[in-house]
Amino acid sequence: MKTVGKFTIGIAIIVFLSIRFSLADIFEAIKDVQISLLFFAVILYGFTLFLLSLRWRFILKKMGHSLPPLVTYQAFSAGILISDFTPARIGELSRPLTIRDRVPIPAGIGSVFLDRYCDFVAIFILGCGGILLIFAALSQILLLIMAFVLLIPIILLSLLWVRRSWVFGAVHRFRFARLSDFTNHLGVAMDSLENPKRTMTAAILFTLIIWIFQSLRIVIIAAAAGFSLPIQELILIQPLISALALLPISISGLGFVEGGYVTLFTQYGIPAASGLGIALIDRVLTVGCHLVLGFRYALRTIGE
Repeated sequence: MKTVGKFTIGIAIIVFLSIRFSLADIFEAIKDVQISLLFFAVILYGFTLFLLSLRWRFILKKMGHSLPPLVTYQAFSAGILISDFTPARIGELSRPLTIRDRVPIPAGIGSVFLDRYCDFVAIFILGCGGILLIFAALSQILLLIMAFVLLIPIILLSLLWVRRSWVFGAVHRFRFARLSDFTNHLGVAMDSLENPKRTMTAAILFTLIIWIFQSLRIVIIAAAAGFSLPIQELILIQPLISALALLPISISGLGFVEGGYVTLFTQYGIPAASGLGIALIDRVLTVGCHLVLGFRYALRTIGE
């Protein structure tokens, strides 16, 4: 019932936005989109998913488990597909089940935690750049304040590798069961890694590069609708919007992500109705890609 309720919240937000910006205007904005560019956006996203699956495969290999690229590609896509229908994208935790015939489930869970850690750090780094970009346009004083505030999480993330036992001990003292379980799994996964600091540094740098392709997809979809977006700024700001999918209020951030895109696009002169149309196209294309690439593995995971 909670899942149904959260899905209803997402749909309600989409309906509200559609009425607010007029369905006729939204349809008018997207009816003449260039199909060839949308097709290119889908191909690009499929390639982006492949790169992300290679990152996960790299982590698994450093943990002592070597999987074929096609297996990790389909398993990764299946996890993303399941997360499309779960709050806070927790469906990605199903990934270990898709490869349990090749990797023990505890090791699979650890690999997913490390994989998601790369995403979190990359979103944080790029998002910090986006926040600083926004505040730099408002006030130099606010920019300095935000730079100082953002320095605190960076120090904490650094301590995770330099003084891991101290950080984990502090987490356990808070007595949050789920957070303690997360740190336990993360610690086990880190211990099983070959040269963990170098491995995670390489994986995080690779993730930062992948965000270029994520932003390029949005730029292409906007271009298909007749609008232009500056990719150099989108690379920094888009992670902040994608992070809205982690909110446990709706299914995969449905409604919140679209609303975030509308707000962002209006800053670049794109009408709200057109911005919502672009966001909805992106949602349909990405979920459709997940279905094509991960449906078979997702069905097997759910069925078993």
